[in-house]
Amino acid sequence: MSNETIIRLQSGAEPHVSPEKVKLNKLVSSINAQDFIKLLKTANNKVNPRSAKKNAITESIQETLSESPELFWFKSKGMLLATERCEILERNRVRLSFCNEESEGIMDGGHNALAIASFIAEGLYQRSFKTWEECKQFWDGNFDAIVADFETKAESFGSFSIPIEVLYPNEQDGALDEYYDHVAEICSARNNNVQLTDTAKGNKIGLYDALKDRLDEQFNVIWKPGEAGNIKSDEVISMAAIPLFLLQEKGLLPIDSPQFNIIDTYRAKSKCISFYNAVLSHDDVSGKEQGKHVLRNSYIESGLGLVSTVMKFFDKVFAEFPKLYNDVSPGFGRIKSVDDKKSKQSLFRTRTCDKTYPPGFIYPLVTGIVELIEIDSEKQLLRWKIDPMTISLADLDMSQYIGAIKIANYDPQTVGKQILFYQQARSMFESFLRNRANEKTASAS
Repeated sequence: MSNETIIRLQSGAEPHVSPEKVKLNKLVSSINAQDFIKLLKTANNKVNPRSAKKNAITESIQETLSESPELFWFKSKGMLLATERCEILERNRVRLSFCNEESEGIMDGGHNALAIASFIAEGLYQRSFKTWEECKQFWDGNFDAIVADFETKAESFGSFSIPIEVLYPNEQDGALDEYYDHVAEICSARNNNVQLTDTAKGNKIGLYDALKDRLDEQFNVIWKPGEAGNIKSDEVISMAAIPLFLLQEKGLLPIDSPQFNIIDTYRAKSKCISFYNAVLSHDDVSGKEQGKHVLRNSYIESGLGLVSTVMKFFDKVFAEFPKLYNDVSPGFGRIKSVDDKKSKQSLFRTRTCDKTYPPGFIYPLVTGIVELIEIDSEKQLLRWKIDPMTISLADLDMSQYIGAIKIANYDPQTVGKQILFYQQARSMFESFLRNRANEKTASAS
């Protein structure tokens, strides 16, 4: 399949040059529906920090196309396209390259593209799309038929023009490097009509690529708005903050990194994200390639390799905590915030608990796992002293922790937000390791 397309602009293909001498050019024009169909065959929406999906916005756009198509050019911002190579041809035609989906494609206007594609598909086949992925799959699989069928029914759609901008590097030396450096920032800025989350921005500039590469495939994480999945990225990043917290304690992060409080894994996911993003984007931690941060720190690389286990351990604690509590003090189901008649799937979808209860009760226990991580200074990496998934939680002495919950009047918010509980959890794991070492010594002698 070719990754280039030629489209005809409805007005002159005269590039706009940056007054500030940035080595990027911009074309501003519009295209008709036939050229939109061609464009959608090669241009994807992956460069966009959001993934388009059907909503009230797309329905409003389709209403305009149906009721007053001649006004669409006035009412819509259309699409902003990014391409590493734009060749201006004769008769207002341009050849656009879309070979690299991470840095080329529809930077802004994904919902416009989805709505227009749905409008055309509904008119031709009574077919609409809920997500961009569904739209693109249909377009790729039926492109020739769409072209032919639209040609025979074009008049029934009315005449509408789609505003477009095309951003591309100029012919100066270093222009492509500037394109890579700026494309993510421009993309985020142009999408600020719907405020982007810090995770969406971080994802766009590659801060989570190393984490994604090390997560088990079973985890279906939503890394950008509109993307399919069942695990929120901020929950994953809060777990990734745990090994980073250990590196902070040991003075192995850049000295000017922001200070992180372990309580924020529960109390403030936004602070976990800010901490993670600041560390992973630091010049002493990551380099930049084609506008994205590339991790170059073995301590952090190995720490991110532990995150899948941390997530599974979270689910293990969630599933087993009611029994652990009852073994010390029967009556967990009588706590006001606990529903013992309703089961619940765990946060990272690996376990189920036969009770529903607030996670504030277990966050300190989960973060206590930091005591099971050791630092290999010679190899400059983190690893498990003991695989947390192999230990029996019943071997942990929960008596003081459960007693503190009673003193806190069984309030999960207090448990999740008080440093006392986090300190007790760490002491619990320290004692577990000490007892295990003593048992090994005794058996050896």
